[in-house]
Amino acid sequence: MTDKEQLKLVVAYDRNRNEYSIPAHNQSSEEADGYVAKWSQHLRPDCSFIVLAQTKRHRTEEAQDCRACRETVARTAHLEPQPKFIRRSE
Repeated sequence: MTDKEQLKLVVAYDRNRNEYSIPAHNQSSEEADGYVAKWSQHLRPDCSFIVLAQTKRHRTEEAQDCRACRETVARTAHLEPQPKFIRRSE
């Protein structure tokens, strides 16, 4: 991955419950697209993936524990009302 390549984080969003979780972060565009393609068929109805740009690499190893990811969702996902963060085990 080059320095100029934009990193992505993957958000799983449930619009009926207005909840989200973060299954992956620090992904290249190709990795994020592959994640979405692989796991989309396993989502519950009314759930979807949202891929957001990261401004820099997040230092937290696990995306579910990453405060920077939650801040990115709040700032850039444009979801109203603000959804509740839910930790999910994979």
